[in-house]
Amino acid sequence: MKSLDTYIIEKIKDLPDSIKGLIVFDIDDTILKVDPNIMKIYKRVPGEKVKELTTEDFAKDPDAADPDKRSWFDLTDFNTPIKVYNSIISGTPLIRNLKIMDDYVRAGYDFCFLTARSCEEVVKRAISDFLKMRSEDGKLKELGDSFKKTFSHAVNDQIKKYPGRTDAEKKANILKKLCKEYDKVVFVDDDTKNVHAARNLKISNLKVIKAWDD
Repeated sequence: MKSLDTYIIEKIKDLPDSIKGLIVFDIDDTILKVDPNIMKIYKRVPGEKVKELTTEDFAKDPDAADPDKRSWFDLTDFNTPIKVYNSIISGTPLIRNLKIMDDYVRAGYDFCFLTARSCEEVVKRAISDFLKMRSEDGKLKELGDSFKKTFSHAVNDQIKKYPGRTDAEKKANILKKLCKEYDKVVFVDDDTKNVHAARNLKISNLKVIKAWDD
């Protein structure tokens, strides 16, 4: 079990009215774990038996970061709208990571997601239906206006085309734009490649948190 190396478990200071803050979350293995019976990734290496991968397997596979080997990975399940929606609303919430979201949203930060998924509009609807925040008195409630769908992105969307050769590059490019829109941006992701790419931006108003892995 690893700990968050940039997140101190303490109450986040409330933002003054003059400061705009945004908490940016990856989805798979950060907000939730997907039931592998609903969504699989198929790795088809020429001359080898097809392998079925979970989202966690995919994130750890070194070949997934190589644009020249991207064609080996069959992401059909992630391009099927009904599967995309069901995979999110039936996902297992990762409570320790969601507590980070709770803390920041209660402190006045807006929320958006930044995922390597496709079907961006479906993901927006599913996350809106799935995600709740816990108030100070322990009750769950809708995110409401705190959820900024305009700033939420699925960087492998079939319609929109996001610049970048890899998912990590695509996410980093979005973060650069978000840091121009907000005074403070906090990015939470489980994938080491995405975390490193974000940190390598060296943007002064960007804080990067490695998500809990359970």
